[in-house]
Amino acid sequence: MGVSGRDRDDAPTPVSVGVPPWVVSPHLLVSQAVGAALGAEGVPVVVHAWETFVHEAEVAISQGATLHVVVILDALDSRGVREKITRLLALGDVRIAVVTAGPPAPWWGGLLEGDAVEVVSMATSVLQLARVVQRFASGERLMDLEKRAEMREAWAKALDRRQHLVQTVRTLTPQQLRVLELLSSGRRVREVAVLLGVTSGTVRSHVKTLRGKLGAKTQLEAVAMLRQVHEVGDGADLVPRPRAVAAASEEVPARR
Repeated sequence: MGVSGRDRDDAPTPVSVGVPPWVVSPHLLVSQAVGAALGAEGVPVVVHAWETFVHEAEVAISQGATLHVVVILDALDSRGVREKITRLLALGDVRIAVVTAGPPAPWWGGLLEGDAVEVVSMATSVLQLARVVQRFASGERLMDLEKRAEMREAWAKALDRRQHLVQTVRTLTPQQLRVLELLSSGRRVREVAVLLGVTSGTVRSHVKTLRGKLGAKTQLEAVAMLRQVHEVGDGADLVPRPRAVAAASEEVPARR
């Protein structure tokens, strides 16, 4: 995430900040730049490292602190971001503002039922980020009710689609699901056949049948559907993964 330099005519106006907000980002230089901009105006802020801030928040909350955390991101739709924000929210006694230059992914709507999380999509210069931190720490709401409701609705629709996909994948037989899982791992049809002790023709027959059940036009589309089901936080626990292939059978003869 790039950040622009400061313009003295556009400097942030000091506001009354209660609990010093935490500022975190996968890009430490970004959070440090925002912290420096606010510090120059006499606004207290605490910069934490991305790798450790959830643990540090857990310690602070266990000691009775109430936290205001501003998370600055390039993009929202990643496994690491999902895990950290969900873990942070589960601690309680925390307000979270997520600021990104990218569009919010639908899954964020699932965290907006209460008022502990706000998601803001905006340009991200240092000064703009500093203002967001100030507003958030002073108790101002960054999301209006209409935007919050819109994201909640998008999440509900995405969840309905995912549930339908989960139910569809459940119609596969254990062998069909196993074939699809192996293909999803990047193996070719011949390699899957060797691992399962069947012919390539049998594997192709399984693929044709499972594509029909899933409504997938291609093998790649079927693989993509399985990966969607197994995404973290989106129904992975609803469809059991096929049993692991024994390590000894994982050896596929090298091509000559």
